[in-house]
Order: sequence, then structure tokens, then C-alpha cells
Amino acid sequence: MRSIEVSLSIITLFVAINYFIPWLSDPVKYKVLPMALVLIAGAQVIFEGFRWQLWALFIAILILILIAFTQSANLGASIAVGIAILLALISIIAAKLLPIPKPYPITGPYQVGTTVAHLTDSSRQELYGNDPDAPREIIVQVWYPAEATKDNEQVQWMQDIEAAAPAIATYIDLPPFALNHLKYVKANAFIDAPPITTDDGIPILIFSHGWAGFKEQNIFQVEELASHGYTVIGISHTYGAVLTVFPDGRQAPRNPEALPDGVSKEEYDQASNLLVRQWAEDIGFVIDELEIADHPSTLGLLTGKLDLSKIGIFGHSTGASATAEFCASDPRCKAALMMDLWSEPVSSEAISAGLSQPSMIMHSENWDSLDYPENNYGLIGDLVEASSGDVFEMVIQGTKHYDFSSLPLLSPLAPSLGLKGPIEGKLGLEIINFYSINFFDQYLRGDLQVDLAELKTRYPEVRFGIRP
Repeated sequence: MRSIEVSLSIITLFVAINYFIPWLSDPVKYKVLPMALVLIAGAQVIFEGFRWQLWALFIAILILILIAFTQSANLGASIAVGIAILLALISIIAAKLLPIPKPYPITGPYQVGTTVAHLTDSSRQELYGNDPDAPREIIVQVWYPAEATKDNEQVQWMQDIEAAAPAIATYIDLPPFALNHLKYVKANAFIDAPPITTDDGIPILIFSHGWAGFKEQNIFQVEELASHGYTVIGISHTYGAVLTVFPDGRQAPRNPEALPDGVSKEEYDQASNLLVRQWAEDIGFVIDELEIADHPSTLGLLTGKLDLSKIGIFGHSTGASATAEFCASDPRCKAALMMDLWSEPVSSEAISAGLSQPSMIMHSENWDSLDYPENNYGLIGDLVEASSGDVFEMVIQGTKHYDFSSLPLLSPLAPSLGLKGPIEGKLGLEIINFYSINFFDQYLRGDLQVDLAELKTRYPEVRFGIRP
């Protein structure tokens, strides 16, 4: 809970309990403390912002103020005070179970800046929108090492969260309003902060989210990579993301027909491959935009500061599929990181070709199985066998599929909601960041001090060499 919320909760309970155990005089009980409740409640709304978890607490405060106004001490008033105590406790529990998360700490030597761009690919038609003649439009967000000043504003965790929160909540089987409080969550990055000054260009990483994900879903990872000197570009894959909001206010929700239910396996495989190819083309299009000379719109203040010879691609689930699809055919990809790779939608051509660049494949526990997803593990094995570049394949024990995202940070209820495995606390995110940084440092930066073979024993939860 935030600081004023805590103070308000404590004083509310103190005022209520005082009706049963009168420690204070009547003037203090009926005038001073109720006035304090009103003032602190007002301060909470003004300085912290109201969230739905506090409704029960504010109703409790109203009950206590009405009792103070009437100065009633009968049985009805006692019952009302008991109800107020119960409501206050309900509100405290709700605020604890669905808190306002703090930014996941970054450990690199740099602050992080961020900017957003709207890109239109007029060479491609949108596959999943209502207008078959509309061009493909995407939103990208960029995180980069920065030298933030006091004039730079700290960014929200997710752009357009007020529109997206109901869609995210519904997707993870919560009531639509359950995540509305996330509009108060801040990230580490600062909006349009000046980038660092460096003699060398900044290496580039492109992130592809999972089905029904969003470009900020791995904020714990992208900000950490940016703090270590990488420019990270997250793509919102329109109609595959949970929601895409364009600058003019248009909203493009996830189109479930992209991965249709109730069709044959052959039809589903064709649909999923079409989706992954589109996402791989999104990745290529972003790189094309970066390569256009004197093209300021994509990254604005980062134009001319990037090293286009050092590009890594990483993704989660369907985004990992797009990573494999792209890197199997485009030599601009110099390193590939795939988290819980959903390999079934990857084209047979990409599986057969393998990856010529170094790659790291991270599995959650049970993802290294022939049963879930069906045939997935076997196809990953085919990809690994066909690859000529260095391949590191690992399992992080105690994790589940969504442990490769920021969703476990949203609530202590994450394990019950299926958003987190039994791995302790934030350890899974720490492990993901550790190997992500060292992998890209070795293969994009050529850091000779990094030896992934030696780092295999750093965490006992990590198991390498999972194939016979």
C-alpha cells in the first residue's frame, strides 16, 4: 500500500476501535479524529489517486463520520462500527492482493529513457483489420541508455493502460475493473530523456511479445537491458497484442480469428504460421525503418546513434516464434533469444534451415515436454539440430509460461491465477535478466570476459544440456 493509504487505514481502525475501548475524550473522538479522517482521505485522493480497492475503506470512513456527527452510542451504532472495521479490513486485504507494484529495479550503469513511435508499412496490407485495403500499422516503444534530467517525466508502466487494463484483466480471468489501478504504476524510464553520448553506436535489441501480450509486457527485462547499454525496441503487434491504441485514438483489440478455435489442425497450423510470418515481417520492417538514411521519425532523438551491425532479436512464446522465423532467413539478426518458444507456428523452411547466428532458448518447467504444447519440444529439437550457430538451451525450474513476463509482479495471487510458478519471489526474473545480459554481451558486444559455459552453474534452478 502507498504511504497515505497506510496512514488512512491505521487511523480508520484506531477511530473505530476507540468506540469500543474509549481511550480518548469525547471532543477528540467525535470531532478531532473524524476531521483528521476527512483531511487524510482528501490528501490520499489528491496526492496518490483513488483506486477501487479503497471503496470499502472510504465507506467505513463515511460510517464513522456519520456516527461522530450523531454522537450515538447505542447498539445500532456499535453494529455500524463493527461493519466499518470489517470494511476497512476488506479494503486493506484487497489493496495487498492487488497492489500498485513498484518498478522492478535496474542494475546497469545507465538511467533509461523511452520514446514511442507510430509506424506505417504501406507495402503491406493489414491481414486482421476490418478494412482489407488498410496498410499495416504498428506502435513501437523504445528504451535506451539515457542521461535523464529533472525536466524529464517518469513514464507509466504501460502506455494507454486505462484502455488496456480491462482487456488484460479479462484475458487472465479477472473482472474487467480488477487492474484499473495499474494506471498509477510507474516504470524506471524517463520520457524522451537525452540519450547517452558514446563514441560507438548503441547495439539494438528488438522485442516481440506473446499472443495477447503487449510491448511493455517484459518491462523488467527491457529496462534492465537498456540500463546496460542497449537500445531495446518493443513492437506492439497490432491485432495480436491485447490492445493497440494509435495516436489518433483508434483502438485495435486482439483479433481471436488470427488463432481460430474450432477448426482443423491443418487450418490452425496455417493460421498460426500466417500470424508468425506477419510478426516476423514487423521485425524486418522496424529494421528497414532504422536503416533509412535521415529518417528521424522512428527513434527521433536516437537517430544516428545506433549500431545497425549489432542487432539482436528476442521474444516470448508467439514472439519467440517470430524471432525464430525472422532470424532463420534474415542475416541482420546477429543473436536470437527465445523464451518459451512456441515452435509449432514456425515454418518448416525455418525449422529445416536452423539458425546460423548464436541463440539461447529458455524453457519454463514442463515446456521441455513432448506433451505441452503438443509436438513443440520435438520441433525445437529439430531447430536446434539444424542450427549451425552456438545454441544454449536451458530450463528454469519452478517457472511457468508467464514467468517470462512482468505479469507475476502484478499480485501475490499470481501463482493462483496461473501467472507464476513455484519459484521463489522474483528469482525467475533475476535469472532471465542475468542470462539475457550475458548472452547479448558475449555475442553482440564480443565481451571476452563473458563465458556462458562457466555461468551455467550460477543458479541451481537452471538446467542446461536438457537433450540426450
